[in-house]
Amino acid sequence: MRDTTRAGEAMESFGDSKELPLVTVEEIRSIRLSGKTRLIIQKVNHFPRDNPPAELDTPPISPATPGEPTRRSGNAVEKGEHKALSRCPVAGEFQQARAHHPILASTGCSKDFCQAGRAVHTDEPRIGENRAIETVEKEAEGFLRELLQEGFFETEEAFTNRLVDVLGEIRDGAREGATRGSRHDGTVGGNWLQTPAELEFGIRRSWRNARKCIMRSHCEELKLCDLRNITSSAEMASELVQKMADAFNGGNVLPTVFVFPPREINSRGPMIWNHQLLEFAGYEMEDGSVLGDPASIALTKAILELGWEPPSPKGKWDLLPLVVMADNDVPVMIEIPPPLSNLVHIRHPRYTDQFAKLDLKWVAFPALTRLGFDIGGVQYTAAPFAGWFMDAEIGVRDLADTFRYNVLPDVAKAFGLRAGDGNETESLEDLPEYERLSILSRAQTELTYAVYWSYQQAKVSMSDSLTASMKWCRYDDEFKAKNGFRLPADPYWLAPPQGSIVPVWHRGGAPCYQPKPMISKHVQDPLKAWERERPIFYSANKPFKAISSMPLTRPTFQEKSMTVDGVSPAWDKQHKREVVETLGQLQIPTPFKALHKHVSNKRISGSPCRLSVSVYFCSAGTFAEKIAAKLSIRLRELAKSVSNVSVCSTIRPLNQLQASGLTTDHLVLVIASSTGQGEVPLNGARFIKASNGSRDEDMRIPETSFRYAIYGNGDSRYSATYNGAATTIERSFRHFGGLAIAGGLFQGDTAISTTALQAVSPWWAKLQPAIQDLATDSPKLKRAYSDETHGNGHSAELANFQTEAKSRFRVRSQQLLGDFENASVVDISPPVRENHQGSYRVTMNIGDKTYEDLGCIQVLPNNAPAKVRRAVRALGVNGSDRIALE
Repeated sequence: MRDTTRAGEAMESFGDSKELPLVTVEEIRSIRLSGKTRLIIQKVNHFPRDNPPAELDTPPISPATPGEPTRRSGNAVEKGEHKALSRCPVAGEFQQARAHHPILASTGCSKDFCQAGRAVHTDEPRIGENRAIETVEKEAEGFLRELLQEGFFETEEAFTNRLVDVLGEIRDGAREGATRGSRHDGTVGGNWLQTPAELEFGIRRSWRNARKCIMRSHCEELKLCDLRNITSSAEMASELVQKMADAFNGGNVLPTVFVFPPREINSRGPMIWNHQLLEFAGYEMEDGSVLGDPASIALTKAILELGWEPPSPKGKWDLLPLVVMADNDVPVMIEIPPPLSNLVHIRHPRYTDQFAKLDLKWVAFPALTRLGFDIGGVQYTAAPFAGWFMDAEIGVRDLADTFRYNVLPDVAKAFGLRAGDGNETESLEDLPEYERLSILSRAQTELTYAVYWSYQQAKVSMSDSLTASMKWCRYDDEFKAKNGFRLPADPYWLAPPQGSIVPVWHRGGAPCYQPKPMISKHVQDPLKAWERERPIFYSANKPFKAISSMPLTRPTFQEKSMTVDGVSPAWDKQHKREVVETLGQLQIPTPFKALHKHVSNKRISGSPCRLSVSVYFCSAGTFAEKIAAKLSIRLRELAKSVSNVSVCSTIRPLNQLQASGLTTDHLVLVIASSTGQGEVPLNGARFIKASNGSRDEDMRIPETSFRYAIYGNGDSRYSATYNGAATTIERSFRHFGGLAIAGGLFQGDTAISTTALQAVSPWWAKLQPAIQDLATDSPKLKRAYSDETHGNGHSAELANFQTEAKSRFRVRSQQLLGDFENASVVDISPPVRENHQGSYRVTMNIGDKTYEDLGCIQVLPNNAPAKVRRAVRALGVNGSDRIALE
């Protein structure tokens, strides 16, 4: 419904007319628009205002070539040409937008493929690469003409003189170089020196053109900090930190762009490693978990390799140092000083104690450092942009995203949020999805409120989502009233996550186009750029100058004295690596999580037994996955107290298990539900195929045995198929040479255990001591691997499981009879009649008894007396005799 509604709104949002007249164009027509740019009107049929065809939701205009200016003099369209065009408000608005913006960059969309929802478009313009001299000249001229439109030049003559100077400067600096998409070198354009006033206009206009940003109503407040005279990494670091403190302004943030020298031909230009000036570290722990911000793992590793010493002990709120890299210079690292390093503690006015225990924090303000500016053909590759947060950026994204800090479950638990029936739940994962969504939504709302309230108390600038949305709508309306068309907008990014509560959500039909100048990403990753350049600086062994005013750190380029591990003792102390592989005389540390790919099955002499535990699941629903998640949490807690145990933090479908890489140091734990008539679900069926002779290299039989244990997520009420999938999977593991621990297969019963926590607890009681014994090479464990247990004993164990299942069924039946002894039938629909072939809907009053969602009641109807008498005669017993169900 949302897309359909917005399509209608899109037609209403263009143009000023209240009526959309019938549009008739009997053939494809072309309109000449001053030179090379052509506007194409597709052939369309009659359509009324209230029922536009879907193909006209976007205007039938072919975009100009990226980087090609639309030059105009006088009216946008020559008088008298195709009056039908002006009758279509959609095409008319785009016509006016093209007339106003000399340069339009590609949005990557076509009539067949829209990229509006993508984070990065496939042909999104980037900075950091050569451009043909013709492109640079056109963009420079387009930018100067935009200055002319805004009254920047007092006379046409002043504009012409400036244009001549700029084009001459570009041609003087032109050189031979390669451009994207060309196999041969050509003439690439040089730079031209923009005046501070021109540059300030450029950064403000770039912000106004940023179609993903909702805060653009403040673009005219944007300040320029001109640092184009800085040419070394050391100066970049110290100047940026000092100037950024001025922009922070004690919490009353002044939106500022800090512009370093532009990129030169055939160079990368100055770059900044950090995504943001203030960025938390993300430490990847030995068990695969992350301490801190998972989005910063790669950056944290790179900065550690550069020589950074993190705080001891490490924490989840450790600020990374700033790393900058001037053109043709090495990276320089600088610690963030106060007040920039001061964090805002997230508190809640009504839940003071609960939030204090959560210990949530965030940085005071955002300062994007990997974005640059593309202004008039000049590429500013290092231009950090400081502003202020909107509450949802932190409360809905940074702290709440599951792939970031993922704090919503903890917030919900701290609040004691309850399910809709008023009952407390031990874990969100135990709830059905609609209940979980309700609780998480409430937690998200309170967290976002707490974020805004905390920044207010700290006297740090912040905008709330509703205010920002209202400001944007008003700014966009005023712009349209003045210019006849709306600002570029990407609804996917522009609308805050609160949805239709905020007014900008209803502007899904706003035009999505990309004028220049613009804010752009760099074509290179700075970390990869340094990897390519590092050998050059190592060989050059360049000297460095120390800076006394700031605590700077540079990489040393002297010959390294390698230890036996190939790393320095200090580094090795911070990052313990238990496994190494030998390459000649040099031993290189290998992360344990990749052990099965890099280390042979033969244990390294003298190394301790290292147990690698992985959890897999297979299920057609979600319950097995929830049990696997519970198990993973318990395993990671166990690993903290048991040495030589490493737990993979990610649970995976069984099909992702690569059997060929399993070794004696691997323990595979599987949670298996059945589907259909006891079959293995699709996300585990690959194992069954492999056990029947698959040629898949990843699924071939491993060279050595591995350990396993399986939890069968079955239901004893379906005795014929009870844990059929788990039994089949165990046969496959035995085919692969697996050795069972903790009895191998544990027969879970959802008829008794209705939550994931209840289900996993009995199994955990058997599994935990087995893992502890396995990690310590306990003699008790060796006895468990005797031939009797592995062979004939297993059949006896399966028989015991079947007996146990029957016993559980009898106990459960008696429990149900007691629970529902006084239950009464309220309604039966349709009315009971003989020879009814369908189903009945029975409504029962069970009094004060409770039941789980998707729970069921076993209906055991009385048998007909004649059938009972026949059965008694066939068994040769009296009606009062008891029969043992063996």
